[in-house]
Amino acid sequence: MTAKNIVLFITDQWRWDTLNQPGHPCKLPNLQAFRAEATNHVNAFTSVPLCTPARGSLFTGKWPHQTGTMDNVQGSSFYPHGKLHPSHKTYMERLQEAGYEVSFIGKWHLGAGTLIERGIDAPLSDGGDLALIPADDLEFATPRKTPFYGTITQGTHMDEKRVMAGIERLESLSDTGKPFCLIVSLPGPHFPHHVPEDWVRMYDDLPDDYMPDNFIPQFTEVGKPKAQGAPYWPCQDTRGLDQQDWRRTAQHYFGFCSFIDDLFGQFRRKMTALGLDDSTNLAFTADHGEMLGAHGWFDKGPFFYEEVMRIPMLIREAGQGAAMVNEGFVNFRDLFPTLLAESEAAGILTLEETARSFDATAEDHAVYGYDAYQGRQFKFRGIREHRYKYAWSPHDIEEFYDLETDPQERVNRARDPALADEKARLKTRLFDWMKAENDALAFGGYQLPVGSYIDGRPAHEQHDHQQHLNPALKQ
Repeated sequence: MTAKNIVLFITDQWRWDTLNQPGHPCKLPNLQAFRAEATNHVNAFTSVPLCTPARGSLFTGKWPHQTGTMDNVQGSSFYPHGKLHPSHKTYMERLQEAGYEVSFIGKWHLGAGTLIERGIDAPLSDGGDLALIPADDLEFATPRKTPFYGTITQGTHMDEKRVMAGIERLESLSDTGKPFCLIVSLPGPHFPHHVPEDWVRMYDDLPDDYMPDNFIPQFTEVGKPKAQGAPYWPCQDTRGLDQQDWRRTAQHYFGFCSFIDDLFGQFRRKMTALGLDDSTNLAFTADHGEMLGAHGWFDKGPFFYEEVMRIPMLIREAGQGAAMVNEGFVNFRDLFPTLLAESEAAGILTLEETARSFDATAEDHAVYGYDAYQGRQFKFRGIREHRYKYAWSPHDIEEFYDLETDPQERVNRARDPALADEKARLKTRLFDWMKAENDALAFGGYQLPVGSYIDGRPAHEQHDHQQHLNPALKQ
């Protein structure tokens, strides 16, 4: 059989509800049209709600504790100034060795220039010869509240340039006569929510009092882990935002999603025009979600709330013409085994990887972890079933939520005797997984205090990130 092409369109920090919640204000006509011809994996979860470790798990199929990529890398954060170690081969390299043409456009975030070092074509990518910095020709309207939002009045957004490059590369790859793998990886809609004016205006009708249902002034929730009691990056401190700031932030975030939706539509139509629909598997997803005011948080953090854990995931197999829904639990790290299996490239996979493809398993739960953020230590592991969610930490308190009675995860019931048996069951199930994956946390040992730095500085000290930022990112 002829191997199928693989195209992955991946975004950063895209919320699941924008695509899946009925009546959601976010307008996504192109992705909704794509959903009508694809399989919607409605219970897809990230492996960790943080860019570098999530992407490391996606591209290697390994958990962050197995590759060492447990914190953001690349010099725009305090620690580590590092990369995904070359000993951990990516699926792109394995595809290339199997005869595929491979191209990666956009956000890599696993080590500056290291895609080129791995022999992967990487235009407009920090894995190639470009940094992940905004375009320098943009002009903005006022008011502008960076890093939360800004309305672009002049200039071309870098994500548009990346998608246009993806369309050009799609054309050239389709002419080679060889199977190909093309990854278009956008930094958006990750903050800063800098969005072209027309897309911001699309949400001028957002209610004046718009707020998420589970908003609460930041750091006022009770019964939560210590890790949720402080900001760890300047944008995470939202105590200075008023209601209109939150509304404008949501307006720009939804506008960002609609802007990318339009770019995806252009890309999807080009696939059809090139006659690739019957020979190409196409997936759309995100590395994790965005809090956008939930629990008072912006961005993400060391926690497992649905807003950051649940991700959109649409996969259209070559030739598929009708919508399908998969309600089984699937994990971000198993996306490539699924795409390879569906592309008749399963010979590239190990037997263990083949067994992890979405079509080969029907899981009733998701597991995930969290280890560090910007040099600070946060050790958490979690498991989520349809009704219950449990999070454990060796140096913080447990969390347990009944999603049937408390879908907004307001009340931590870890100490509720009525749920003690269910909590014990999930804890056992979680530790069984940790032991099977050789996770050192399952076997005890000392851990640094919550939020302290790996170099020994205490949690209350605030690192000056500006000293380590690229000058273009300091603005």
